[in-house]
Amino acid sequence: MAERPGEHGAPEVSVVIPTYNRARELDRTLRSLAHQDLPRDRYEVIVADDGSSDDTRLVVESHAGNLRIGYVYQEDLGFRAGQARNLGAARAEGRILVFLDSGMLASRHLLSGHLAAHEGGGRAVIGYIFGYDHDPANRVSHDDLGEPPDELIDRFTLSGRHRDMREPCYRSLGDDIDRYAAPWIFYWTGNVSVGAADFHLAGGFDDDFVGWSGEDVELGRRLYEKGLKFTLARGAACVEIPHTRDLAALRPSYEKHAALLLRKHMDPVVEVSTVCWAHELHPRLAELRAASRNRIRLARLRPSGRRVDPGPATALFGADCLYAVNGGDLCVEPVPGLAQEARRNHPGIEVLPLHGFRTMLEPGTFDLCLLAPSLRAYPRWAVELLESEAARIGRRVRWLPAAETVPSEER
Repeated sequence: MAERPGEHGAPEVSVVIPTYNRARELDRTLRSLAHQDLPRDRYEVIVADDGSSDDTRLVVESHAGNLRIGYVYQEDLGFRAGQARNLGAARAEGRILVFLDSGMLASRHLLSGHLAAHEGGGRAVIGYIFGYDHDPANRVSHDDLGEPPDELIDRFTLSGRHRDMREPCYRSLGDDIDRYAAPWIFYWTGNVSVGAADFHLAGGFDDDFVGWSGEDVELGRRLYEKGLKFTLARGAACVEIPHTRDLAALRPSYEKHAALLLRKHMDPVVEVSTVCWAHELHPRLAELRAASRNRIRLARLRPSGRRVDPGPATALFGADCLYAVNGGDLCVEPVPGLAQEARRNHPGIEVLPLHGFRTMLEPGTFDLCLLAPSLRAYPRWAVELLESEAARIGRRVRWLPAAETVPSEER
């Protein structure tokens, strides 16, 4: 039988691995954890079985001679990875909890890297995952897996291939992810850690998340609200064993959990971040920023023609609508500077920020949504998001015509 974690005194680090019918991949993960540069009496491994029907328990027991290992099981009631992690964390005795997916090949320095990153306390640490990407072309091939994890990581580091899909964001932040507006959005439990006391104080993973995605970043958000500093630990690296991931099939679960995250944390930063990740837009935000400069220039042109009477219950998208329309019930504007300008010049109408091209409004709130022609300066994907949101909150949607304009300062 697997060893009980408390038999040889409390370890410093507890590795919690949720799994479901992945006995073969789990075996490889456990083999890699048996070769850490951290002495074995300083860490334990808890496998949290989400109701497997394969040889998962036998695999765990086969590693009892190489690892300080424990096993917990919950009934198969659907995808409940967060609840499985909670079960494992309740059994764990380490002061640092490392959450690692089954199917990850750990570098020798993974656990020592996590432990070092927690010096000073109050940290939520994100390890690095080579080969983790939604693009199959960036995933590691099975042909690579004959090499030890550290040799793979050295080769991938030199070649620049198979980088973690979050790498462009990390690089743009100079690895100082805590200065990002939403560092918790990077907190993916394929490879992360947190102090056990901080984890339990935050309440662990939320049981409302049943299905793929969301439970990890939602925990990250609560850790952020409690003041933890988010730290990237590149040395705490692993390699993901390739496996099929049907993103189209998983999309409904993602969207459901994104909405659940918003209901639990009604905050503009949560909104813009979830929308960006839902549409895989973070790598394209530089494109959006460049387009925004042109958008601001166009929005500050003033229509020279007759103003439109919008009729009852109308929402305006884009502050420049206010110079082309008589009235309107509400105006939403994605650029803060333009929103502030509109509030000064049109005190009689409420102007709200449009975070992430989404509003907090209910479907069908308005009879009509009018969109400013300057919004077409955005990339096509952003325009589609705006049109989609207008169609969600309005029964009818219409673009205002791109009328002949003159700069406001020349009027």
